[in-house]
Amino acid sequence: MPVTEKNTSYSFTMTTDQLATFLKKVKDLVAIDSRIILRIDNQSILMFSFVGESFKNIHAFKNYIFDREEIMGVKKEITDPIIFISKDGKKLYRTLNNLIDYEEEIKGKISINDEDYVNYFSFNNDRMDIKIIGSDPISIGKEIGIDDVNYLMNTENSLFNFELGAQDFAKIKKMGLIENEPNSVLYLNIDNKKLSIGETKWHLNICEIEDIDDTMMIFPKKYFNTINPLEVIKIYVFETFILCKYDDYNLMILMETSI
Repeated sequence: MPVTEKNTSYSFTMTTDQLATFLKKVKDLVAIDSRIILRIDNQSILMFSFVGESFKNIHAFKNYIFDREEIMGVKKEITDPIIFISKDGKKLYRTLNNLIDYEEEIKGKISINDEDYVNYFSFNNDRMDIKIIGSDPISIGKEIGIDDVNYLMNTENSLFNFELGAQDFAKIKKMGLIENEPNSVLYLNIDNKKLSIGETKWHLNICEIEDIDDTMMIFPKKYFNTINPLEVIKIYVFETFILCKYDDYNLMILMETSI
């Protein structure tokens, strides 16, 4: 990206704890795709990774939403949302992780271009200076805001939902590793009011479910495995995708068949 700086830039501060929280989410998101996108405004930070060409053609999408002050303190008002794109989230993680060792307050600067995309972030403490260059703009960076995420993932529009226990989730992942080809899929079956998840040679019975016709749906195993493990995982099934939705994160996986 050419470094054409806007008339204004933004200074910020960040503790090593805040940086550690941010990097933990980066490490999680790169399991979806190496690209990481941040959208920063006065109140919040939306960070996400996705597989697809546009907001209307997404195969998998995972995001986190923070109050901005949870991650950084910006010293002046942000007039328009700032978009930062990293094409290599793993490199971003490895680079910024070096700052945590010093346990010092981090001071930084956000330089933006005329279209509100980040030219670069600078991070520095008394010992180290780091500059992170923003990658080339992509349309999805400005297409998706928090309101768009909330609208798309409104659970009231789901067809049904079910709960997956931590032990069952771990068992599905373990069984799935036995034959784990790049394009492996999992099957969600409903047969005679019983819901199961598995592959062609095995399945695990999950629960009974009412008022849903017998059906089968298919989704990529590699994205299902990025679900954050919890004691109880609630999964919402829509016409074309499944969704895990919590207070701070969402994971959407497009199905290869519809109900």
